[in-house]
Amino acid sequence: MSTIEKYLKSSNSQEREYCYFWLTSFGIQSVVSLKPSEHLFPIISRHIEGEIDLPRTHQEVHDFYHLLHKESGSHQIHHEEETDKVAVRIVEILMSDDFDLSPEGFANVHRHMFHGIYHNSGKFREHTASKKEWVLANSTVIYPPSDQIEAQLDYLFAVERNTNYDALSESHRLQNYSNFIARLFMVNAFQYANSRTTFVYALKYLLSRGYRLRNDTFYREAWYFRNAIVRACYTNMHQGVYPTTQYLVMFLRNLLFDEDNELKNHRMMVKGD
Repeated sequence: MSTIEKYLKSSNSQEREYCYFWLTSFGIQSVVSLKPSEHLFPIISRHIEGEIDLPRTHQEVHDFYHLLHKESGSHQIHHEEETDKVAVRIVEILMSDDFDLSPEGFANVHRHMFHGIYHNSGKFREHTASKKEWVLANSTVIYPPSDQIEAQLDYLFAVERNTNYDALSESHRLQNYSNFIARLFMVNAFQYANSRTTFVYALKYLLSRGYRLRNDTFYREAWYFRNAIVRACYTNMHQGVYPTTQYLVMFLRNLLFDEDNELKNHRMMVKGD
């Protein structure tokens, strides 16, 4: 259990909101089995309580690892450093006032999250991609060739920018958002950290539309969110399996409207041949 979860019960609405952002960042990274280090929590607590702002939070994390590298003589980035630095950057993105609904904006999120960590941050992949998925009985989603990434992103974002959400009911809006998130994931634009980048960008898009994080659903159910997206991208006509966003919509309803839909991973699982 995270030591900052106590703020979920705070009478201060800002402390609760900040806590949601931090726990969401932890959930996003948990899908690749990354956990924040213990030294990060005192810094986070000071931010949640309003003692320091995000730039200062970022600086203190940077200074800690700079000193650690200086003392050890090694500049190799380990899992805890990646997790801590990216956690701060995720919160920076989610709490920022700007949002760019474009392929460039998507790439910039990857760049901001991973600069200094991955050498190809902000750059689209140049190789084929596949990943065995538990929810697909170790099958993979079929991703496009690398030379089609930019064209597919251009089309996807053009369609999204031209969608008139004002004319849609709330349920149809969530359906459209879910389709966009799944299609963005399915492009698999980056060689590394495609899932984390897609999750952060998708959440930032929803926040830019006026939605708010109502609870810690992402912290508790990030694995479900990823599996739900994978199921929304997968087709196996031999088995009669087709893409569905029903699981993704249930997750978003819990996260954004504080509903209590039962989120069970095994219900999404595709049976093997």
